[in-house]
Amino acid sequence: MRRIEMSQRELRRVEVLARVKSKELKVRDAASLVRVSYRQAKRLWKRYREQGAKGLRHRSAGRASPRAKPVRFRRRVLQLVREKYGEGEGERFGPTLRRNIWRARTG
Repeated sequence: MRRIEMSQRELRRVEVLARVKSKELKVRDAASLVRVSYRQAKRLWKRYREQGAKGLRHRSAGRASPRAKPVRFRRRVLQLVREKYGEGEGERFGPTLRRNIWRARTG
């Protein structure tokens, strides 16, 4: 499942770089507005010119974490928790207990 929307920070960068494109701002001024160095602003400006707004999205957005457990394993852990503590997940225990059980099972 890929993320399509952009964060507030990314949207702010798009707005500022659009002002650079319309020659309303200089890259140096844009750098201070988005709180990055001048060199980073130049890199962002180059990517914006070449790829447009989508070039400013975080490149790993929408990808699964390399540290994520497999879905099958997660389902099994939840099944064991439900068997031991009852069906109502949110009623008898919270996320802290669930996490502790998860860690105890994975070692």
